Amino acid sequence: MFVINCFIICLFVLDFIHSQGRVDGVSAIVGKNIILHSDILQQAQFIALEKKIDPSKSPYLFEEIYYSSRDNMINQYAILNIAEKDTNLIITNDEVDRALNQQIDDFILRAGSEERFLEMAGMSMRQIKADYWMEIRDMMVVERYQFLKIQNVDVARDEVVSFYNTYKDSIPSLPEQYDFSVIEIPFIASNESEKETSSFLLSLKNEIENKDLSFDSLAQIYSQDPGTASSGGYLGFTSRGTLVKAYEEVAYSLNPGNISNPIKTEFGYHLIRLIVRQGEKISTQHILRSIPFSENDKEAAYIIINNIVSQVDNDSIIFDSLANIYSKKYNNLSGKYQKYYPENIPENLLLNIVLLNNFEVSPPIETHDGYALIFYYNHQETRISNLENSWNLLYQHTKQNKQNIFFQSWINNNKNNVYIKIIKE
Repeated sequence: MFVINCFIICLFVLDFIHSQGRVDGVSAIVGKNIILHSDILQQAQFIALEKKIDPSKSPYLFEEIYYSSRDNMINQYAILNIAEKDTNLIITNDEVDRALNQQIDDFILRAGSEERFLEMAGMSMRQIKADYWMEIRDMMVVERYQFLKIQNVDVARDEVVSFYNTYKDSIPSLPEQYDFSVIEIPFIASNESEKETSSFLLSLKNEIENKDLSFDSLAQIYSQDPGTASSGGYLGFTSRGTLVKAYEEVAYSLNPGNISNPIKTEFGYHLIRLIVRQGEKISTQHILRSIPFSENDKEAAYIIINNIVSQVDNDSIIFDSLANIYSKKYNNLSGKYQKYYPENIPENLLLNIVLLNNFEVSPPIETHDGYALIFYYNHQETRISNLENSWNLLYQHTKQNKQNIFFQSWINNNKNNVYIKIIKE
């Protein structure tokens, strides 16, 4: 990992510099780049956190991590120094801008909102982009240069066999897996159900505008969005194209402080309040109400799913074709699932899958949103990896191992051409 990780640590990991009793200063100089003690500590903290190592309880182990992190950073800067002299390596400013914006978007997602992200960073967005633009650019140079050096490294069959024989005791077993297909027919709410939901939200809007009630408090009481209801329906700042189209079209048409009429999306009906707009970003809050299904709505879906049972008649080709059609039509559970781990299968489906025989269709199963059928293919128990059942995986591991060894050797042979000075403590 490159110096950009220091940024991540500053935002999401406690600073141990003072607790380690170390005064910050220069630890190493590589070419024109300076590596500080704090840079290394932050990198070491991140590794210790990943490995669940407490520096205060395992100081000698943490010291090993510290020096390993220092050597890794020296190597990274040495690669950067060499790569920058390669005239064939071109990184455009637009590429760096896109990578930086993507990194910032990821941080905002982790933080929960842009405001929270900036609060944690202790900097303005302009300052963040200015301070870390070059860090991102350097990281891209190193990664692309490394790829150029290792891209032609490949492995032969005997190398894969040798790798397997050497490491077979530490290669993880293949996990339990299921192959199956699903057809789900959704409950479709009647016009009456939609009108009731829309009317209810209109009544809330009237109470906010005419009785001076708080949008926040009504969102906490009535919104059915589990992610935002408790915080008053706030979605924070979102860029254009982030939210569903119908929601955005209405939100961008509002004036700050205004509340929309009920608007329908795939999630239900929303009341939207625009808080502020900044160019192509908006901050909104909403009250979401899902559309309830009547017994008649459920009965209609059940009739359709039963007709499909007769149509399929245990034919896997017909079943998979319909699963593909309904997946595109409804964007729901419908589809073909291959090599799925049990923990990734919805519980109500898994409970029915384990009762089926190979190439058998389940009876209709009620899901949260409709009725489903399962065509069950087969089940693979947990098994030990070997050259037959895990060849592609072993090939990739062997290739990656060879590439790592090749590039480490290349670094050791070439970093002597780079000015490197380690400052003794």
